[in-house]
Amino acid sequence: MEEENRNGNPEQTEAPASGLGKFKSVEALVRAYGELEAEFTRRSQRLKAVEEQLEQEKAHAAPGQEELLRAAAQNDEVRARIVSDYLQSLRGAPLMGAGGTGVVAPRCKPSTIGEAGDLALGYLRNQNK
Repeated sequence: MEEENRNGNPEQTEAPASGLGKFKSVEALVRAYGELEAEFTRRSQRLKAVEEQLEQEKAHAAPGQEELLRAAAQNDEVRARIVSDYLQSLRGAPLMGAGGTGVVAPRCKPSTIGEAGDLALGYLRNQNK
């Protein structure tokens, strides 16, 4: 099983079957390992190329968005249209009116002295809080 090489050192040409699994010899195992290593290198290079391409695409997209934002900010008509469209998308939500005034509750007119008294008491109680 062992042979001596030219230097006089014993060299194993065939390994026990239990240690090599499906490989018949050490040479077959080394050859398979080399192929596996080469495939891993190829896949790593492809992955790196795809990652670099993705980074380049991100880098090109971001400045374009910034340019659009700057252009829209400089044009009053475009800015007003964007704000208007956004506010229309929020329909149903109570918003402040123009000039910063708040939303006013509907006017409550009491029809009897009792309702007027209740309204006055409610107002006074809320003022003390």
